[in-house]
Amino acid sequence: MIIIGDDVGWDAFGCTGMKEARTPAIDQLAKESTMMTRFYCSVSQCAPLRAELYTGLFPMSNGVLANARKEKRTGIKNIADHLNPLGYKVGLSGKKHFGLGTAKIDVIPGFPSNANGSNQVHSFDGVENYILQAKKEENSFCVIIGATHAHHPWDHGKESNFPTDQIQLRPHYIDTPAARQAMAKHAAEVEVLDQQVHETRELMKKMDLEKDTILIFLSEQGIAMPRGKWSPYEHGSRAICLAQWKGEILPRKTDTLAMYCDIVPTLIDFAGGKNPDLDGKSLKKLWTSEKVKNHRNEVLISNVHPFWQKAIVTDTYKLIWTGHPEREHIWGNFKSKGKFFAKPWAEWTEKAQDNQRVARKVDHILQPKAFELYDIVNDPYEIKDLSNLPENKERVVNLQARLNQLMTDCGESTIPPLETAPNTKKDKGKRRKIQKTSK
Repeated sequence: MIIIGDDVGWDAFGCTGMKEARTPAIDQLAKESTMMTRFYCSVSQCAPLRAELYTGLFPMSNGVLANARKEKRTGIKNIADHLNPLGYKVGLSGKKHFGLGTAKIDVIPGFPSNANGSNQVHSFDGVENYILQAKKEENSFCVIIGATHAHHPWDHGKESNFPTDQIQLRPHYIDTPAARQAMAKHAAEVEVLDQQVHETRELMKKMDLEKDTILIFLSEQGIAMPRGKWSPYEHGSRAICLAQWKGEILPRKTDTLAMYCDIVPTLIDFAGGKNPDLDGKSLKKLWTSEKVKNHRNEVLISNVHPFWQKAIVTDTYKLIWTGHPEREHIWGNFKSKGKFFAKPWAEWTEKAQDNQRVARKVDHILQPKAFELYDIVNDPYEIKDLSNLPENKERVVNLQARLNQLMTDCGESTIPPLETAPNTKKDKGKRRKIQKTSK
């Protein structure tokens, strides 16, 4: 059983330190799970993240580079291609945002597929019937619940449970009424997601599935706020992964690096299949062995849309490379009237007019430097850029070289393109020329 959230980063839960969070089911699951606190996506957008999850491949391998950038690839296998031959029916209820592979992932009714729809009512009847049918056919099953919470427009859940004066704003946010209200709305949606996790566990108890079923919770990418979704920063690219199977998977917390592409090879490993030739690496030993070993030495983050930004993550540091720092890193949702972030952004820019500290934060969002270095263990919100410190000169050079090598290994160009994909609906079908290139 896999539950995946929607636009919910690593820091939205009680178990990860969010004081106002109302997430008792997820917090309890975390206590019973191997809790991976540094679980990354290659691209912090819905379509490429799900393509990475369901194929076990990096975006450059599967062709889904961004929501608006999908290139056809032949011979791509999805989770059903891998698990069907091992005796597993694979079904998905809810948000899909994915269409790769030759095998069909069964559609299970019950959960809404469109995060932007007003009707977000869900039912577990379809999931229960699917599992009963799998048992009747003497098949094992892999059921994925693609939740739509907490994707904007943040109009579900009980916002009144989260008084704005008690909201814990992230350090890079600017404290304004609209920002606090936005975070209250998001927290209310996360509470709905938590209820769905609770209902999933209740269904598993009812159907007596707990003794032989792995339950995996994935928070997805970060919130749709600045330096969140669409960006390589921790607020956007980092998630949590909870894996629970009583008596088999050890309950503990680990900060070892892992990625969404690791899930498919992990499931194949648990199902008794052979090690596939994928970008992902099985997490089975890490989840079941007493001694926790380093799973990955580094993570490559590779955003191409709406902005070309790459990053390499190690156990301590992250180097971010922005291909065109001369361009404002702003997209339609910031300014478009009626969009979910238009009001907070208007307040932020207005406040920046007569407040230098706020102005620096706004400038940092709009025009990041070509290279930024952060100690993400001690500075997870990436406030203090260390790239200009003399003692880090060699570290920056080495990380840049390693980043270039990882990109080359994945078939990516290490030269930022002169053109970028359109970044608003108004631009659709156009290409935006960049006059300068970064050296």
